[in-house]
Amino acid sequence: MKWDAALYDSAQGDRRSSGMDLMDLSGIRNSDVILDIGCGTGTLTVELARRAESGFVVGIDPSAEMLARAKAKSASYSNIELMLTAAEQMEFTDRFDLVFSNLALQWVKDQGKALKRMFISLRHGGRIAVHIPAREFCPAFFENINGAVSDLMLEGFYSKWEFPWYLPDKEEYVELLTSTGFRKVDVSCKCFRTVFTGTGELMNWLASAGLRPYLSVLPEREQEYLKYAVAMRFENSRTDNGIELEFRRLFAFAEK
Repeated sequence: MKWDAALYDSAQGDRRSSGMDLMDLSGIRNSDVILDIGCGTGTLTVELARRAESGFVVGIDPSAEMLARAKAKSASYSNIELMLTAAEQMEFTDRFDLVFSNLALQWVKDQGKALKRMFISLRHGGRIAVHIPAREFCPAFFENINGAVSDLMLEGFYSKWEFPWYLPDKEEYVELLTSTGFRKVDVSCKCFRTVFTGTGELMNWLASAGLRPYLSVLPEREQEYLKYAVAMRFENSRTDNGIELEFRRLFAFAEK
């Protein structure tokens, strides 16, 4: 699936602010060597490099479009390296003090393999800090998209479509981290509320990430129909404050 890096950057929602929260909780040291998994367009990669000024940051992402934008952002930083690779395919051993991932690992279906690679990549005593959407992370998201598909009778396009995300609950993720070999596992579920001023802002945010797998299987005309139908469904839930969505996400920390 090809990404629109410029659209992704322009429709951040709370991705950056929640990523900064994760960073604050990660206990980053000035000399840390850090792996940023799913670095995207590099916004948080640059901030990691600022905090680990005497250390080094390796950002990885499977999207060439995202990395091209990240390279432009990080060009002036000598302590950043960017690599085109996926979390489950990376081959690092005993290299990092911290593995950091903000709202990216949900795209990795083989989570067990990715976590094993993360474990191997860490030095002894190294830490992970992961922010990932939880199971049923936003009921309104699925209700309105699935409803729009049904309204437009587009179900046939999704007959062989596979759900694109890994969305764990807290207990499942604790068990997965523990079975991988991590210790001092701490996973908490937090709720975030985001208010969009209108359907334009909301649809830019949806089209930048969450709606993309649904659009990818449709012809161009049907893509436009689906976007309009989704927008109208969300418009019907508008309050005086705007369009409010609540998200359930997991913050996970552990050590090797």
